[in-house]
Amino acid sequence: MNRNLSGVRGTLLTAVVVSSACSTDAPSSDSGDSGGIGITLGNDESSTGNDTGSGSTTGDTSTGGEGEDICGDGERGVTEACDDGNVAAGDGCDATCTVEPLFGCPVPDAPCVAIVCGDKKVESPEVCDDGNDQAGDGCDASCALEDGYACLLPGTKCQAAECGDGVLAGFEICDDGNAATGDGCNDTCKLEAGFYCPDAAAACVPTVCGDADAQGLEHCDDGNLLPYDGCSPVCANEPSCSGGECEAICGDGIILPGTTEDCDDGNNFSGDGCSSSCEVEAGFECTLQDIALPDPLRLPILFRDVRGWNHPAEPRHIDFNNGSGSGITFGMVEVDLAADRLPAADPAFVPTSASYHSVDSFHQWYRDTPGTNLPIVDWLDLPSIASNGYEFDSNAFFPLDGRGYADPLSTDPETLYADHNFNFTSEIRYWFEFAGDEELAFRGDDDVWVFVDGHLCLDIGGLHGAVDATMNLGDPTAEPNATQRAIVQSCVDRLDVGKVYELAVFHAERHTTQSNFRLTLSGFVTQTSECDWVCGDGIVTPFEVCDDGTENNTGGFGMCNADCLGIGPYCGDGILDPEHEECDLAELNVGSYDGCNADCTLGPYCGNGVRDGEDEECDAGDSNGVDGGSCRDNCTLTPIG
Repeated sequence: MNRNLSGVRGTLLTAVVVSSACSTDAPSSDSGDSGGIGITLGNDESSTGNDTGSGSTTGDTSTGGEGEDICGDGERGVTEACDDGNVAAGDGCDATCTVEPLFGCPVPDAPCVAIVCGDKKVESPEVCDDGNDQAGDGCDASCALEDGYACLLPGTKCQAAECGDGVLAGFEICDDGNAATGDGCNDTCKLEAGFYCPDAAAACVPTVCGDADAQGLEHCDDGNLLPYDGCSPVCANEPSCSGGECEAICGDGIILPGTTEDCDDGNNFSGDGCSSSCEVEAGFECTLQDIALPDPLRLPILFRDVRGWNHPAEPRHIDFNNGSGSGITFGMVEVDLAADRLPAADPAFVPTSASYHSVDSFHQWYRDTPGTNLPIVDWLDLPSIASNGYEFDSNAFFPLDGRGYADPLSTDPETLYADHNFNFTSEIRYWFEFAGDEELAFRGDDDVWVFVDGHLCLDIGGLHGAVDATMNLGDPTAEPNATQRAIVQSCVDRLDVGKVYELAVFHAERHTTQSNFRLTLSGFVTQTSECDWVCGDGIVTPFEVCDDGTENNTGGFGMCNADCLGIGPYCGDGILDPEHEECDLAELNVGSYDGCNADCTLGPYCGNGVRDGEDEECDAGDSNGVDGGSCRDNCTLTPIG
């Protein structure tokens, strides 16, 4: 008979047979006694076979032949789906010689084998097999396809069927049901900066830096927008430099010289080449890439606004607008930052009118003190002045006009300064790679202290007009002032070329005559990791559809293309390849009767020589319908005429 499988290109040809009428006077034989289940297999030898019969039956049927189908005799008969030589259940072939669920019996008269989900072979009723029996990866624990996935090749990871289908699958970070960008989940189903997705398969919403809940691509969120506390005002990790040279923080996107990180791509996601512990993942290569420095460079700056001592309203600070001086007052602060990484007054220093009034009053300059100062976070733009160098320089530095306490009061007769908000401190930090030849210039009125690695490296303390000083780390002897020269030399002696250190600048504007501020910075750490998958190494990464190795990435049947982004013709693409497939119905390759198996072999059908399904009584293969045979061409038993 001709079998034309719907949806299959080509015709499957089997024998064309005509069923003959059986003799109506042939008695049936008794069942066998071998311990199996006996079924009549033929006419008695005394039958003459001369009666033609009418084709009608009396209710009895026969399998024809000269024996009996005996379940358990180790020979698969036409009425048996299997026969493994016993009548025990649980081994794939039960006591009625029917194939048990989750077993296959591909070899006649041989033991059945269990269909194992996770063995990288797709066997009916499996529709996928990715090499494991875990759910949630596209192919579930029973090797059934999960929603939103496409499993192209046995033994390989399943992929997201489509970005934008609203189903979070594969290595999608999000899927909001569309392929648009700018809404938090981009057109490749990756999370965008400034968003998080409460439900990964639903609409994303903006993140709020400072709400104490690190979400989306935020590295951290400590509940405030203050800089220099470990978490920046944009919720990015700040380098940890409290114990000497700066230590790497995985996920900050910065590779520090001498770091223990293999890579750092700026996030803590695994599967993108650089793992959540900053190790290079299998199938990837990560290289160092220079980061193009911006122009201008924006650094967070932390102000603390106070009211001058001459202000009529409280709170007022006794150290601001309450003294006079000229020139540098050395020795006001201790040479090392305190445990909180902020300056501390030197208890051995004797206060003067140009300094502070007490250790306690100085403590309030750079520490949040409710009722005394107001912390204000802002950004300072530094234009580029040279390769890897920046400078801010202003002789009218009034960043808090109209902000904070907004103190316009001044007893100074110069109207140029009468309407500005004087009396504040500022704090700036950055991290640089020490090259050994840095020459950094600073100017301030009033106080300026520069610390490197927590140690005093430049001292421009005291009430004074604009004072310039240079921190020449390459040649401390170039400093003309002996006291300043000793401070710079002590700083240099503590540093090692090639290591990364924190530089902290503390400034105070304490008098109303003028406001100058200048700083130059250089030595920025400007490298990050760029990871890319390697096609041809035989390792399938989340960004590859397949990878059979360079020699096998030929694009042939079931083989990976040379770019690892697709495969050649394969079972399941819905296109019949006669050289490799008997059928291919794409997603309908589920092993249904008269259909196609998941491995693109023909599903059960009448004429394959195996009794399949509830509708077949027998199947003698090419002998179905043969004159005198026991099984008709529709796989029902020949009636005993």
